[in-house]
Amino acid sequence: MNAESHESKIDVRIIVNGLDIAQLVSKAVNNIQLDNDYNIIVSSIIPTVELSIVKKVATGADILLIGGYGHDETYNILFNELKTDFNHIGLFDYNNIIVEDESIDFKLAEKEILNSIIKSTLSYSLNLINIHTLENKLMKVTHNYNNLLDDYNQIIKEQDVLTQENKELREDINEIKADYSAFKTRYEDVYSKDILEIFSLEELWQDTFHQELSDEERIVIATDKFRPENIIVGQGFIAAESRHKAVEWLNIVRTALIFVDDSSDDLRKELSSNEENVPPEVNEDYEISNNFENFWD
Repeated sequence: MNAESHESKIDVRIIVNGLDIAQLVSKAVNNIQLDNDYNIIVSSIIPTVELSIVKKVATGADILLIGGYGHDETYNILFNELKTDFNHIGLFDYNNIIVEDESIDFKLAEKEILNSIIKSTLSYSLNLINIHTLENKLMKVTHNYNNLLDDYNQIIKEQDVLTQENKELREDINEIKADYSAFKTRYEDVYSKDILEIFSLEELWQDTFHQELSDEERIVIATDKFRPENIIVGQGFIAAESRHKAVEWLNIVRTALIFVDDSSDDLRKELSSNEENVPPEVNEDYEISNNFENFWD
């Protein structure tokens, strides 16, 4: 029988203590047709109990039958040396094949061999179930381990990405801190400076003088000309440290405008007379006095 067909059968090897019993066992095995009826093959009958020889021949067997008179010393020694997690060891009991005249009954030998193999096969099958259970558990553990390993590798990759992002964020934070420090240095005295309030020029004029504003342009010109401290006028608004300061300046400008309007005709005549007596080239260089009477005409 070839090796490929052996792989699908239970491999039994029988250890006996001499050639005479080995021949008897061989003949009995052939008669009971283990291969055809039970899918069992007896691949070796070992006619020695020499441990070194038995170990070499018995390696790889599914079931080992050890011939002996019960669980005697020889059986126990061989059992301890040959038992593994992947085989089963059974007893081929000589006591069951000897008749009253101390001779060996061939039919009893056949029966004992068959019974020993069947019992060992059942035990071996249970052992295989345990082994397969362990193998299944091992496969599940291996699968879980591989999944965990994949998750671990993915976490490592994500950690590398997060580490790089963290590094970039730290660089951004350092840059922001530097910008903030520069900003703070530049504007650290902002709270010590006077902040100007902004008011609608038209509304403030109406509220203060109870009349509509008609001279916004001249108010702007006057403010730009004299540049009062912390007063800005333009675009329809007036900015000042407070409403009181804004009203105070508008009062000054309004008073000046009233004064200028009352004497505007006399001023124009005087200016016209002066222009006739001054040569053109001199008139172009004439500096207008810094006063309300003439700076916007």
